[in-house]
Amino acid sequence: MFRLSDRMQALFDNLLRGEPVWDFCCDHGYLGLSAYRSGYFPEVHFVDQVPHIIQKLKVRFDEKHFREAYPQRAFFWAQSGETVAATAGGTAVIAGVGMHTISDILQGIHEKNSLKFNRLILSSHNYEEKLEQFLETWEPFLRTYKRTSVCEVFENGRNRKLLIFDKIL
Repeated sequence: MFRLSDRMQALFDNLLRGEPVWDFCCDHGYLGLSAYRSGYFPEVHFVDQVPHIIQKLKVRFDEKHFREAYPQRAFFWAQSGETVAATAGGTAVIAGVGMHTISDILQGIHEKNSLKFNRLILSSHNYEEKLEQFLETWEPFLRTYKRTSVCEVFENGRNRKLLIFDKIL
């Protein structure tokens, strides 16, 4: 298995064990593949709007990572994150994309009345402060989630924030 970067490892370490994982904007799928191979999560969902990324990931998954010994399931979604109508709960990770993409995905999921994740882990590669300001003023989000942690990981010459929110019970 591959070694995760420090940021990816921090993302992995904050996933809710025993619950589904949604890896939005998954790109190479390192986080989701690590979650799947760990056996700690019953479902892993890979979401990316670029069809050939999901296609390549699925082929690589089928060839190298799938083992019948693993009881969990993997799902591959070639669609924009804001169009996902998830009802499964678990942890949603939106990382490695910009603030606008993260806010678009969250608003799109909310509009489908499916903002039902138990934990959100958000890590913007730009405008981190603007993302935090947006989340602090967006009423539907404030009614549903509370910030439980902020992790900072040094990567590529700068500190990268991981904002962790848990669903208000």
